[in-house]
Amino acid sequence: MSSMNPTPKMSIVMVDGSFRESYHAIDFFCQQDLPPDEYELIWVEYYDKVNPALAAEVAKYPNARIITLGRTGVYHSSYCFNAGIAASRGELVLIPDADLVAEPDMLRAVWDMHQTDDRLVMYLFRYEEQEELHQAVPTLGHLQRVCTMKSPSNFGACLTVRKRWLEAINGYEQHDVFGTGFHANGQDINTRFKNLGLPVMWHPRIKLYHPWHPFTKAADDAYRRQEVVIRYRSVNLLTDAYEGLDPARNRAMPADLVEKLAERERRLASDKGQPTPTNPTSDTFIQRLKQAITILIKTKR
Repeated sequence: MSSMNPTPKMSIVMVDGSFRESYHAIDFFCQQDLPPDEYELIWVEYYDKVNPALAAEVAKYPNARIITLGRTGVYHSSYCFNAGIAASRGELVLIPDADLVAEPDMLRAVWDMHQTDDRLVMYLFRYEEQEELHQAVPTLGHLQRVCTMKSPSNFGACLTVRKRWLEAINGYEQHDVFGTGFHANGQDINTRFKNLGLPVMWHPRIKLYHPWHPFTKAADDAYRRQEVVIRYRSVNLLTDAYEGLDPARNRAMPADLVEKLAERERRLASDKGQPTPTNPTSDTFIQRLKQAITILIKTKR
């Protein structure tokens, strides 16, 4: 359903590739102590089918809606992030992990903090439920009791920033190097915001809670490739995605960055005793990467 207000203050963007195990986050984010016409929730599905359970959950809230991208092949989260940003109608955009539990005053606290500085980029801390303490149906009280901080710099937990700054950096990176469900997009975005000169902070009070599920701690070679791009941007003070929100601003990766990726790929292959590729952005490399990610996503499901 569409939002009651065509211009809400805040837009919450959650992304999916038909792999979510639960939709509890919708309840917690749509039952905030603000009037519902002050914010909207946009759930972005990479493929074309919507799980009936998801549709039923979203239908409960007039300020929540689903966008389907109708894409095929291996899931690429950046397309979902960018579609949600483009569709958002709020001045302020929140991009949380789509399986979190939030306290009812979270949105109010986020909005209030952003009134102190229009240029603010703010992250929220994520607290983790341990497997041995896992409760099948997430409740706020249980998670408040058992969750602990495991990663004080989890950039993917929840980003909050004004929409215009996401547009200024051309959104999330859609290049194939970032084309996995296991991504360092949060760190990449943070690097580019800092290069733009924006102030970055972590809210000292707000807590988000993450129920345990399999693959909570997943790792992949994709991270190592993406770190090469992030480091390059950091050193060269670059801000824009090579393939992002605005196709008119897209451009090819610089040759020296392509060579750095090739060197990283050679090291990865050498560590595994495999033949060493020469071009990590070639069709052969991308196909091999997509095959590996397909296996990981199928295992996660």
